[in-house]
Amino acid sequence: MPDVLADARNLIQSRLAALDAEAKRLKRALAGLGEGNASKRRPGRPRKRATAATSAPAKPKRRSPRKGRAAQRAPRGQRREQLLAAVKANPGARPSELAKAIGIKSAQIHNLIARARAEKLITTRGKGYAVKA
Repeated sequence: MPDVLADARNLIQSRLAALDAEAKRLKRALAGLGEGNASKRRPGRPRKRATAATSAPAKPKRRSPRKGRAAQRAPRGQRREQLLAAVKANPGARPSELAKAIGIKSAQIHNLIARARAEKLITTRGKGYAVKA
C-alpha cells in the first residue's frame, strides 16, 4: 500500500512541475505579445516615421510604373502575327532564330509557339517550325 501512495504522490508532483514549466512559458509568450499593446514596435516591424501631423492619416503613395523602361506591351495578337510571318519567311527556323527575328526573349517565343501549336497554326519541321498548310 505505501508503494501505491508514493507512486501517486510522485506522479502528481511531476505533473505539477510540468504544469509550472508550461505556465512560465505561457507567461513569457504573453509578455512578448505586449499584453494588448499593439502600437509597441516588435522585431521585424518597420519603425514609424516622425511626421508633423501625426493625427492625419497618410495618403498611400502611388508607385511609378517601371522606372527606366519605356517599352510598352504589344497590342493583342501582334506577337502571334509576327511569329507567323517569321515562320512563313523562314520555314524550319528554330525558336532562338524566331526570337531574334521578332526581337523578343526565348521564353516568350516558346509560349507563343505553344499557343500557336495548340491552335494548329504551326507544325514542327525537323528541329524547327513551319506554317501549317
